[in-house]
Amino acid sequence: MQEDIFNYGLIVGRFQHIHIGHEKLINIGLKLCDKLLVFIGSANQEIGGRNPYTYEYRKSLIEIIYKDEIESGKLIIAPLNDWEDSSILTPKWGEYVLDSAKKILGENPSCIIYGKDKDIFKCFSKETVKNLSEVYVDRNSLLISATKMREYLLSDNKEQWEKYSNIKIHYKYKELKEKLELSGF
Repeated sequence: MQEDIFNYGLIVGRFQHIHIGHEKLINIGLKLCDKLLVFIGSANQEIGGRNPYTYEYRKSLIEIIYKDEIESGKLIIAPLNDWEDSSILTPKWGEYVLDSAKKILGENPSCIIYGKDKDIFKCFSKETVKNLSEVYVDRNSLLISATKMREYLLSDNKEQWEKYSNIKIHYKYKELKEKLELSGF
């Protein structure tokens, strides 16, 4: 595979918390792009409900895994606050995401990478993405979800949790479990 096909790539996720499926998306982005911007969504949300971990904590987990890529400037991690009604995905949300990326990168990203699901097509109008390459990764190939990871933590199934998490954060198991329980999840 040719590397660095695109100047700037973009990934948006909540990363509640990062797992090997997220890493697959990030690793694809790092291979395809000179620089990759990863937005951590719901950055402005308080702990609770669907958000058991703060933005800063989620960011710190990604930083543990991708320390070298961040230090080299190849990977940029930034917060993305929820837009108006975060439960409704519309092309306005897509414009908000791309505008936010442009503010950080200085120009529009040249590609966006995401797990392909039916809702993603609600997020971007054809006009918004006409000069943007979209890289779809079949969600079934990601093998895991953050929901399942949280279930492993709550049921104290460390063996399964470790199977789908990066070895670099295995020492965070107890802390992740405690934070999840304290969040009222």
